[in-house]
Amino acid sequence: MTDYSQPVNETDIKKAKTFYDIVAWGGLLIVLLPVGIANLILGYLMGDSPCTLCWGQRQQMAYIGVVALFMVRYGFKPKYLAMMLVMAACGLYSSFRHLGNHAFRDVGQGFGLDIFGLHTQFWAEVVFWCVVMLFGLATFLAPRFDALIAEMRGKPFRPLTSFYKVAFGIVAFIIASNTFQALWSTGLPPNWGQGDPYRFSWDTKYVKWSDASWEGMWAGINFLGRRDVKDPDFAYAPNAKKLGLTFEHDAEKGPLAVNGKLAVTNTRTIEGVDAKLNTIAKIRGEYVVASKYDFWFLGDDLKPAIHAAMDPWFSANVLDIVGMTEFRDDAIVLMGTNKSFLKIRKNPEADDVTGWPNFTAGRDQVEAVDGFGRGRIGTERAKMFYVHSSATDGKYVYTATVPDNKDKKTFVISKALQKDFVLSGEFTPEASMLKDGRTLGELYVTGMVYEDGKLYAVSKNYNVLVTIDLAKEAVVDVQALPAELTDIRGLVKTADGFEVLDTNRIVTLGYAK
Repeated sequence: MTDYSQPVNETDIKKAKTFYDIVAWGGLLIVLLPVGIANLILGYLMGDSPCTLCWGQRQQMAYIGVVALFMVRYGFKPKYLAMMLVMAACGLYSSFRHLGNHAFRDVGQGFGLDIFGLHTQFWAEVVFWCVVMLFGLATFLAPRFDALIAEMRGKPFRPLTSFYKVAFGIVAFIIASNTFQALWSTGLPPNWGQGDPYRFSWDTKYVKWSDASWEGMWAGINFLGRRDVKDPDFAYAPNAKKLGLTFEHDAEKGPLAVNGKLAVTNTRTIEGVDAKLNTIAKIRGEYVVASKYDFWFLGDDLKPAIHAAMDPWFSANVLDIVGMTEFRDDAIVLMGTNKSFLKIRKNPEADDVTGWPNFTAGRDQVEAVDGFGRGRIGTERAKMFYVHSSATDGKYVYTATVPDNKDKKTFVISKALQKDFVLSGEFTPEASMLKDGRTLGELYVTGMVYEDGKLYAVSKNYNVLVTIDLAKEAVVDVQALPAELTDIRGLVKTADGFEVLDTNRIVTLGYAK
């Protein structure tokens, strides 16, 4: 521990000089290497032009380098340290924001030039982390702080050694060169860097100045951005208001022309379950129902035979259960609204301890399949949407998007191979019976089932049952459901009709004559 009661000695002064030399090297290198290479070699020699985020990252690196040299010239001051940390934080954010746009693309894909196989936005992230780490290490090696002040010997600034002069000169030249490149390639304000910058050229006819990036800049600031998607509408948690939806139950008002009607032929109440049920499926002759994270296997009397509940936050988080599908000979896939899933099966001899991570109830009755049994289906067109249903043909598992507060026009069917649950395809069905100015995104599909090459999807909004031919990727039939069914959930195919869940009742539907 430093004894500050002792006066500063020459050894402390030498350590202070060494510390300032280290800071000078740091300030020089962060400008010379990443900024200098990007400007002189990648820019002038290889024709790389920075995009808007690239310019911001260059600026932040330059600011850090300049502040480091300010510290070398005017001595250690807390505001210099604060400025370096603030700029490093801004740089980490902007480079992470930039890297996040491209990090998960296929091998070889990316944005801009690459260095050692990794694109420049990745190296920007590395540089800013190095600033934080290396300056932290330099501070570990720093002398007592009063020695940093005493080393200045009462003068307002420190003398410039030959090395310092060279460092200042190099930094000034590189910053001036970057300023010139910015003015040449992006122009004077209000022009600024483009999202997709043209290759750098000395020929003015190839130079593009644009202020288009200002458009929409202040349209709205949201921490989550496009991911600010509100939760779907669940039976136990209605959310139409936040989603900006008003559920209509008259099929004639829907986006699709109706071909026929389904009528209620029977209604049976599920007893012994107090929770509001959100979905239903019939798997190997047995009804399975679910509400949020709980699920029940029903007996022939429609009373619970087995009850279990999953832990949604263990491993791959599986949010509210919206679909159950058959898997292999004895298992079931519980599909979450976030397209994550849990594979389970009944086992009256299931081990309570083994089941502890996955289940909060029913660990002696059900177990996970294939290890923890959890996984995620990564989609492309449906990436920013929740789903409220799932179906399977034995080979693939299918999901359908539901509209939300961000997008009420898009409708996507996704399919993943059950062998590995990797996305195999996505499509928006063609629909010749679609009314003018309407979209399939108006449907709110809360149940799906597969049979004979067709997906049957039931929508709570407009009370319609849509038949999708998977080979044609097209809607081939639209049936109207009775308007008195106000909370349609889940879908079961019977020999001559369908069954849906409506306020904890199994409603049997047959084709109206």
